[in-house]
Amino acid sequence: MAKFKILQIGKFYFPYRGGIESVTQSLSEGLANAGMDVTVMCSMEKRWSSMTREIEGVKVVKVPQLGVIASQPFTPTWPDVYKDLAQEADLIHIHCPNPLAELSFLLAPKHCPVVITYHSDVIRQKWLLPFYYPLQKMFLRAVDRIIVPTVNHIRYGAGLKDLQDKCTLIPFGLDPASMEKNIVSNVIGKELQSKYGPYALFLGRLVSYKGLDFLIEAMRDVKHNLIIAGDGLERSRLEALVAQHQLQDRIHFFGSVENQELFRALYHSCQMVVLPSVTPAENFGMIQLEAMCASKPVITTDLKSGVPVVGEPGRTNLIVPPRNSELLGEALNYLFNNPIEAKRMGAMGRQRFENMYTMDKMIQGHINLYSELIHQSRVERGLETRSEAQVIPFPQQSSSAVDKKKKVA
Repeated sequence: MAKFKILQIGKFYFPYRGGIESVTQSLSEGLANAGMDVTVMCSMEKRWSSMTREIEGVKVVKVPQLGVIASQPFTPTWPDVYKDLAQEADLIHIHCPNPLAELSFLLAPKHCPVVITYHSDVIRQKWLLPFYYPLQKMFLRAVDRIIVPTVNHIRYGAGLKDLQDKCTLIPFGLDPASMEKNIVSNVIGKELQSKYGPYALFLGRLVSYKGLDFLIEAMRDVKHNLIIAGDGLERSRLEALVAQHQLQDRIHFFGSVENQELFRALYHSCQMVVLPSVTPAENFGMIQLEAMCASKPVITTDLKSGVPVVGEPGRTNLIVPPRNSELLGEALNYLFNNPIEAKRMGAMGRQRFENMYTMDKMIQGHINLYSELIHQSRVERGLETRSEAQVIPFPQQSSSAVDKKKKVA
């Protein structure tokens, strides 16, 4: 079996926690488990320091940075390090948006196929768009393939309007083993149900675009409990809002969930999961995969992002307009008052998860694409014949270390 050298490029990497970083880590470790030679290049979390070491079979090269400007690490040595690592790779995979990586690619000689994952548009730094869009346009036209996790990324992606033919759909995945119940999580789950009864669950960072203000307001008309698990800059303000509405007896802040058994128990014991985000900064919502894997229905919002199409509206999830507390409250009450329907939707969600969103399916989808592009490149350069092209099967035994060590911020 060919052992391709794959260079994954992101802004940061484990132990830094973020949506893009989690996907990059799951993918890199899954590829390494499948026999690929994987290197990750990213910026160091702390200033002035660097690091190169192996993490779960993946070589990780962290480049020193001088600071972060508009979510972009300022890393002066990045272009030189990129050029050296790119020369050794059979394929380069860049996770975007990442302006420095995109510029470095455009300035360096192209030695091998380059693919990207288009995670989202630039949402919060809109003042940069007049400068960034010309760079992004050149970059997207120069890469060989654009991976998107949902069809809505193509439909709404500002940079993809004329590049649909270059896009390949590979949904994000989750290792189902990371959500499996066991004796400990079952005990914790029974304690949660005994204390809180039927409850709704939000799990994620407490930041403004998550729309928790509207979820708290919606709970004024809901007579059941809500557990908010996670931490962030908004926590103190949100706790004050709960107190203002006198909802302390129904809304419970759990903070960051570090314990994997508690993490599993929260999902398996809830009646539903809620993702009330209000901007396309929420571009997918891995919480939805976790909910579907645990056979739970999801209430989410109709954003111009991948969020609404992760599930199947009316069958696995309920969708309400963003920033609408009244309709969000009605959706919550509907699932609380119809537990049989909630269970039915959860079961259909689990089936959709197994059909589309397992980690094995995500890894095999990338291996298929990588194999196609690498062999096509080698044929064009006369390094092999078309008859030598192959698709590498992924061994169906993934157990991603990122899921084993999962920590929810």
